[in-house]
Amino acid sequence: MSRAVLLIDDDEAIRLSLGEFLEEQGFLVLTACHGAEALEILKKVERPALILLDFMMPVMNGNEFLAAMRADPAIRGIPVVILSAWVREWTGHAVGVDHVLGKPFKTDRLLELVGRYCEKTNVRAEGKM
Repeated sequence: MSRAVLLIDDDEAIRLSLGEFLEEQGFLVLTACHGAEALEILKKVERPALILLDFMMPVMNGNEFLAAMRADPAIRGIPVVILSAWVREWTGHAVGVDHVLGKPFKTDRLLELVGRYCEKTNVRAEGKM
């Protein structure tokens, strides 16, 4: 299975810091600043093992991205973990994703989820992002 992760977040600082952190843990990280850019990336690259998705974004938000993704047979089966400060508003099951991780989150929990989908073991970190 791939170690590639697609990180979709409109906050450049989050994309850079989280992307760098995951790369230091041995993952290949692709980034997009909104859902429309992510869909373009998914057309051009090998299917990632996991998508980390912010929900509140301009151009194409998380809900719109999920609808477009689920309509495309080539990418609809990619697992999705939502990273959002608005987790009280909904659950992962309600929006059709695999997990919801509230911001700020513990990096060890994120690594557990990413590792589960990317078959990467023995990754550890502590603290919050």
